[in-house]
Amino acid sequence: MIDPVTVAVIGSALKALIGESGDSLRRSSHSPIIREMLDYSCALFNAKGEAVAEDANIPALLGSMTYAMPHLLRENPPETIEPGDVFIGNDPYRGCTHTLDIHIFAPVFAEGRVVAWVGNLAHHNDIGGTNPGTEGFANRSIYEEGLRFPWVKLIEAGRESLALLRYFENNTRDPIASLGDLRAQIAAAKLGVRRMDDVIAKYGVATLEAAMAERLDQGERRLRKVFSDTPDGGGSAEGFLDNDGTGDAPVRIAVSVEVKGDELIVDFAGTDPQMAGGMNCSRTATLAAVIFAVKAAFDPASDQTAGSLRPIKIVLPERTAVNPAFPAAVSLRHLAAQRITDTIIRAVTQFKPDLAVAGSFVGFSSLAAECRHPRTGLPVVMADDLGGGMGGNALHDGLNAVDPYLGNVGLLPMEICERQYPIRIATTELVPDSGGAGERQGGLGIRRVYEFLDRCDVVFYTEQTKGEFAPWGAAGGAAGTPARLVLERANGEHVPITKNRLLVDAGDRLVTITAGGGGWGAPLARSLERVAQDVLEGKISPARAREAYGFEGAS
Repeated sequence: MIDPVTVAVIGSALKALIGESGDSLRRSSHSPIIREMLDYSCALFNAKGEAVAEDANIPALLGSMTYAMPHLLRENPPETIEPGDVFIGNDPYRGCTHTLDIHIFAPVFAEGRVVAWVGNLAHHNDIGGTNPGTEGFANRSIYEEGLRFPWVKLIEAGRESLALLRYFENNTRDPIASLGDLRAQIAAAKLGVRRMDDVIAKYGVATLEAAMAERLDQGERRLRKVFSDTPDGGGSAEGFLDNDGTGDAPVRIAVSVEVKGDELIVDFAGTDPQMAGGMNCSRTATLAAVIFAVKAAFDPASDQTAGSLRPIKIVLPERTAVNPAFPAAVSLRHLAAQRITDTIIRAVTQFKPDLAVAGSFVGFSSLAAECRHPRTGLPVVMADDLGGGMGGNALHDGLNAVDPYLGNVGLLPMEICERQYPIRIATTELVPDSGGAGERQGGLGIRRVYEFLDRCDVVFYTEQTKGEFAPWGAAGGAAGTPARLVLERANGEHVPITKNRLLVDAGDRLVTITAGGGGWGAPLARSLERVAQDVLEGKISPARAREAYGFEGAS
């Protein structure tokens, strides 16, 4: 029996070393998607591959590496694993999320055996495939989505596999950045192993293993207590993607959520079959979306460990949009994952009255551009992702210009963009009147204008462009405005787009407008003082103030 103080001290040490490993990855990486936008995550695991500490910057990755580890361990028997090994994997059908999220795992040895694992994953700008940036809404199979690594050794007993590194470098559109990012991941994992060696030297293997086991049990006990304290009940909801990436028919995601004793059951029965295009949500990505939604709704302050997964039962019908069968394409799984989270939250609000919130922008407006570096002329791939408005709730207005739920990525800084790519960011601003009217107003969307200074091969996509699927209002609040994209050609032609791959020329501009969040509560219940302040701050127009809020003082 280990005492709770020792468990807490060791737990803090494990979280600290994973945080340090994450800082190393961020500071050593080459690409803005990692360095500036923080699209990476790090975790520590016991010998069985169960996460005991996480540093998850991106909620879409929350718990996801726990689902990857069993595949690694099945494909690599214990007798084949040596000190100094580093493993690579990214196959969505081997426990990963999509091919762009490359996983790196390194074993921690003590007393002649593996006692723990250090892992990280990071989003790479490009890993080959049909499209610039690898992601493709119209991809028909996983074979169009770039390199897929099974769980193999990138470093064996301290010796790099130069052949594998050269093969990786040769199959990406942005080899300098990709190889730099991969080496940053390797360095971060090695740092984590060294820090774990220090922990073992201080506390010993037996104490460390007992503390890790207790952290898992604590996570399970805590969440079971939360569910036990919640009255039994349930709710169901449905959400829709605009289309499947190849046609125009909407795609239904259905979910029911039920608290039953000390467990939670999340069931996706009724979800549409897997999509023809590349927007299917890989099994691991769906599970991560559920974990985030449950954590946010029931126990946001807890440490995330694999123990927290034990009281949650997740039912994923096979060959559906949330659990596709090989070789379905999954590179744009994030669009479905965001909609999954929004739909779970909507279901939970039906039986958990303290979670009173309207819908948020889950369209994740993005672009990837294959182009040439403005100074060196070398090939590069630029990526940017935009959030929008968060839904209002019973206590507060929705947040403006955020990447809600699973994303949490930062905006690509314009200075970084213009230094590394032939693309000028002409405008980044809030969109007045985009948030749904309500006693608590929905957050505002973003308008960002990209001006291309050279010919680029660009993939654009967004969701929630249809009014019926825009962020929903709650308790009498109005829905937010839909998202939209417009390509303004240098010749004056304006081309409305939603999901496209196009060649753009110097002087062309992409105008991206993301959706606003839904409003909560009746608009006429909002105080006129707050309405006046909204007008003064430019959040709403005088016309919106008069029409939605009955404020006659606006002019």
